[in-house]
Amino acid sequence: MSQRIPDRVDPRRLAEEGKTLSGSLPVDALPRLAALLQDTTPAALFTLRFGKDESRRSTVDLGVKAQLVLECQRCLSDMTLDVDAHTLLALVSGPTEAEQLPKDLDPLLLGEEEYLDIAALIEDELLLAIPASPRHADVNCSIHVEEKQNPPAEQEQDNPFAVLAKLKGSENHN
Repeated sequence: MSQRIPDRVDPRRLAEEGKTLSGSLPVDALPRLAALLQDTTPAALFTLRFGKDESRRSTVDLGVKAQLVLECQRCLSDMTLDVDAHTLLALVSGPTEAEQLPKDLDPLLLGEEEYLDIAALIEDELLLAIPASPRHADVNCSIHVEEKQNPPAEQEQDNPFAVLAKLKGSENHN
């Protein structure tokens, strides 16, 4: 049975209750991410586990899985990036509180309304998973496949000092 996931939730209340939300979100509903993709038909699967840590901080354990179709920046053909991201977030009120978090927690600063936009959080996580310059592995990239099939002909390289050697040789004969 599929549960309906609200657009916005009160994460502090859900953390007190120890709730878990999971579902799927169409990638085309994430405009910043969709602009980077070659195919926006897949959906992202997510799980949000709300709770408290040993210091009684409200936390969100976020897991996101998706197959994103991007453009390879080397050969410009489509490539699939399998994303399986996992992040442990702590709800914070400001930068000072964020700086005091242990290394295993990332800060999650809520807006003035103190609500969490689930789609924006999932979109942020997927955007962070995309490399700055997505590329196929060398063995899978069509440019490297073409180079192996048609290796460049070896060219004789001109020695830039050959002209100097000729000039020096002509000076010695004078």
